[in-house]
Amino acid sequence: MASMTYNIGWMEYLVVLLLLLFVFIFIITFQLRRVVSKVPSHVLDLGENSELSRDLSLFDITMLGVGAMIGAGIFVLTGLAAGIAGPGLLLAFLLNGFATSLTALIYAELGSAVPEAGGGYLWVKSSMGRYQAFLSGWMSWLAHIVAGSLYSLGFGSYFVFLLDELGFLPENANIAVLEKVFAVFIILLFLLVNYLGSSETGSVGNVITVTKVIIIAVFILSGLWVALKAPDLSFTHLEPIIPPNKTIFSILTAMGFTFIAFEGYEIIVQTGEEVEQPNRSIPRAIFFSLLIVVPIYFFVGLVSLTAITPASGETTWQFLSSIGELGLAEAARQFMPLGVGLMLFGGLVSTLSALNATIYSSARVSFVMGRDRLLPRAFNQVNEWRRTPHVAILVSGIIMIGIAIFLPIDDVASAADLLFVLLFLQVNLSIFKIRSKYGDQLFYGYKVPLYPFLPVISVATQITLGVALVLHSDVALVGASIWLAIGTIIWFGFIKPNLTEEITDSFAHYIIKPKVEENMDE
Repeated sequence: MASMTYNIGWMEYLVVLLLLLFVFIFIITFQLRRVVSKVPSHVLDLGENSELSRDLSLFDITMLGVGAMIGAGIFVLTGLAAGIAGPGLLLAFLLNGFATSLTALIYAELGSAVPEAGGGYLWVKSSMGRYQAFLSGWMSWLAHIVAGSLYSLGFGSYFVFLLDELGFLPENANIAVLEKVFAVFIILLFLLVNYLGSSETGSVGNVITVTKVIIIAVFILSGLWVALKAPDLSFTHLEPIIPPNKTIFSILTAMGFTFIAFEGYEIIVQTGEEVEQPNRSIPRAIFFSLLIVVPIYFFVGLVSLTAITPASGETTWQFLSSIGELGLAEAARQFMPLGVGLMLFGGLVSTLSALNATIYSSARVSFVMGRDRLLPRAFNQVNEWRRTPHVAILVSGIIMIGIAIFLPIDDVASAADLLFVLLFLQVNLSIFKIRSKYGDQLFYGYKVPLYPFLPVISVATQITLGVALVLHSDVALVGASIWLAIGTIIWFGFIKPNLTEEITDSFAHYIIKPKVEENMDE
């Protein structure tokens, strides 16, 4: 029965996928047109009291988001997710594009109304109270730190593999130790880059991100050229969409497993105090990044499944799964000029851009929590010369190094996936209270259409992905639960008893007119 339901031909499957991609591009382009064309000067003045330097451009923060979303994820997760969903991987990528866009709409609205560092933490703080605010920041901080550790180890793996390919690796080298040494080195280097300033962070990130997009574009074009030369042979690898040992739930699991790769908008909104014209730039950067990233994921997956020739008796998705994080490099060996070397280099620069973005974001979350006294005051310190949160950068980096060296990163990463889903669930819920509480008191550079229906659908989507993750990995549930338990102990044992004042409501600083229906007797 299942095979009759899902076993459609590759041509019909491809047509449906391309139609979905077209619909996605059309919807996001339409949302881009709904962003305000001009921000009044009195609104821009509301955000000029920032302690941080405002020298990032729209291009800078778009590349920051793109760098995070097509970082190590596209190289590391594609092969692993293919093993989970088979050719259904392509549908999982596109459905993830739609699912993540629902949350991205909310980030675009709230990020345009309250452009401050802190991201989702700010909105949970304003709508759900101090304890939930602490947990949201606590989850976001660790999730970005873990992601940074994962990317640093990805860099170490690719760099050691590159040395081996070039013949520079000694025969008796301890590969595991070398990977961690290079991981620590690259974390230290990008801690320095982030300390030097946001403009330096943006400039370095721009060069790295543009370079890897070019490499991935060459990979896609080379693979499409090979696949289209013999479509009746190449595209048959897309059949059956759901292999006999898989189910429709496999696609949901692959969505949850790769969802971490699409969270770049959380990093984009962290730039609220450092980007020019944030009320307009933040939503535009979110939509531009989605228009770049989702098609890239789709075509990388398509090329990986159709342009290679696996061993006899093996399917392409099984081949990608067996190679794991080096799947794209091995695929490129078959059809791309200088394939392995170029893709290894692409993997290196991808891990670098993602690491750069996650260090930036983790430091900004802890910086704002320090400002609100939900972490020690030292986190709120800004370097006098560089205008960067140097303590937050340093502490985040130290934890990142510790995780990279001592903890089983794959298991911790699965917990980080679930933490991101829980954070996004909080953000999705927060918009209902914020709309009710502030109404039109705020200036919105963009507003979510079809409210409240789209946020309700987004909440349901996050719950579904969270359940799929938990059912796929017990470690995700255990790891996330341990981190939340530690946070709860810290909150009730140390932070709450020492809070002497209410948390500052960041939204209050951005009110442009009083609420007409406000009850003056309250």
